Amino acid sequence: MPPSSLIAAKQPPRRFNSAVHILRAFAALMVFSVHMGDSFNTYFFPNCDVLNALMPYLKRFGTFGVELFFVISGYVIMASVAKYDLREFLLRRFIRIYPLFAAFTIVFFVINAFAKLHPESLSLEALLLNLGFVDIYFGTPALSPNAWSLTFEANFYLMAGLCCFLLRKRQILLLAVMALLALTFLSSFPIAAYFLVGCLAYAGRDLQPASIPRTVEFLVFALWCVLAAMIDHEAKTAANLALLAATAALFFVITTPTGTLTRLAAVKPLFLLGTVSYSFYLTHPYAYFPLRVIFQKLSLDTWNIGAAAAVYFPTITIAAIGASCVVYRLLEAAPYRAAFGEAIFRKPRLESRGADGLPAAVTP
Repeated sequence: MPPSSLIAAKQPPRRFNSAVHILRAFAALMVFSVHMGDSFNTYFFPNCDVLNALMPYLKRFGTFGVELFFVISGYVIMASVAKYDLREFLLRRFIRIYPLFAAFTIVFFVINAFAKLHPESLSLEALLLNLGFVDIYFGTPALSPNAWSLTFEANFYLMAGLCCFLLRKRQILLLAVMALLALTFLSSFPIAAYFLVGCLAYAGRDLQPASIPRTVEFLVFALWCVLAAMIDHEAKTAANLALLAATAALFFVITTPTGTLTRLAAVKPLFLLGTVSYSFYLTHPYAYFPLRVIFQKLSLDTWNIGAAAAVYFPTITIAAIGASCVVYRLLEAAPYRAAFGEAIFRKPRLESRGADGLPAAVTP
């Protein structure tokens, strides 16, 4: 057994939050839905008035799934920072996200070298900046679809780990410097505020009631959906403060121990999607692109739009989830188990299924 797994074995059991796990699945589906809807509209039915009218709202709502992922990261990472020392925390984060991220970044770079999809991103400098998680500081675009958000994740992990380490060591001066750097990062990249929402949600988790009336859940969720679909979350406007506050309220309301999302954890496909959500987030563009090309060759645009949708969306969804499960086993679960002798997600007692981590309880 690896030494780090012995360390983990001495730790007390981690509390499993089923609602947060299902929220991962929901965030992944938000991003997936906008990519599928946009490609269906753009490549097959660009003259459909209904789709053209709906797409701006779907794009805003779907892409907001990234911010929701940031809130989830802020929440679960605080538990992990509190549990491990700085070295093990950063090592676990690295093994957790880097193999998959690096693999897809390199795959895209190789594909781009042959297909010239983005000639401006073919330099070795762009590749190294991406692999080093510093591309946002140099204005370099991400080299793999959706991978831009991983740079924000990595920088958040580093800042959170260092701040908590310095706080524990009572290095007040260094902590002040680190806090100033974090505030500078936040002012330069306001999207990072969603990490803080997750951190605050974790800090206030004991204030969360065991249950909240379903009517309140529905109203908060409905308001959040409207705001996420109406507000351009990339713009620096006052409306975004309302969206930030609504997201904080949403997380507080729908992650209660007996809430609707907790109940949905019993739906095995949703639980599975929560488990593989990171792989699904990075993998699905590579699944839908070849299928989209096939459907173009089959002249899907000449079909009735209802029949086309009935074939297009289920086929790509099944292919994307299937590919994501394979990628999860190979590039997420396998490296993590090899390094630490344990699964990324620990299995709930009532959900045990095997040694591969599917399905499993959330591990920060």
